[in-house]
Amino acid sequence: MKKILLGLLILGVFSACSSSEKKEKKITIPMQISSLNEAVDINAKLLTDIRYANEDIRFELEDSKRQFVRMAEYIDMVRRFKNLGITTVTTDNGLHLILPKETSFQSSKAILNENMKIVLDIILNDLVNYPDVEILIQGNSDATGRDKFNKNLSEDRAIATSKYLIDRGMDPSKIKAIGVGSSNPIDNNKTKDGRKANRRIDLIIENIDR
Repeated sequence: MKKILLGLLILGVFSACSSSEKKEKKITIPMQISSLNEAVDINAKLLTDIRYANEDIRFELEDSKRQFVRMAEYIDMVRRFKNLGITTVTTDNGLHLILPKETSFQSSKAILNENMKIVLDIILNDLVNYPDVEILIQGNSDATGRDKFNKNLSEDRAIATSKYLIDRGMDPSKIKAIGVGSSNPIDNNKTKDGRKANRRIDLIIENIDR
């Protein structure tokens, strides 16, 4: 009797399990498929986000590399200018170059000497790497003579300089020439050397991408 009852109990358990498994399969297989589809969609979105993030990172790294190369070029350019005896002043978006005494003009003249041409050629060669630059050429004179004469003379010096740069390939639309006469001295007009230093060209270079 005990054996019969035990057999019925086991049979009942198996029947219940079998019924439960069938019921569970009917309910969860569609759910599992739906869950898998959701997981696939989520993973696809994550992979897309990761790809875009990686592209953003790559673009940022490439941009940083370009900026680093430009900065190195800029520093090297400034160093070369200083080696030429050019006084270099950093501005907000460029450089103010004061050319050395060896490039100064003869008194009352607006003719570029050979030293001036050599320096201008080197400057122009460096600026090839910066196609967006604009140059303000500022002519200066010493204090000898009348103010009007000095103003016109300094402008002629600036124009002569701009013509030289344009003849060497500089875009005319990127150049502006002005004369300021003797209003902006960098040395003492009472001495011969001081007057020589004041007969000069200043180049204000803007839009240098650093």
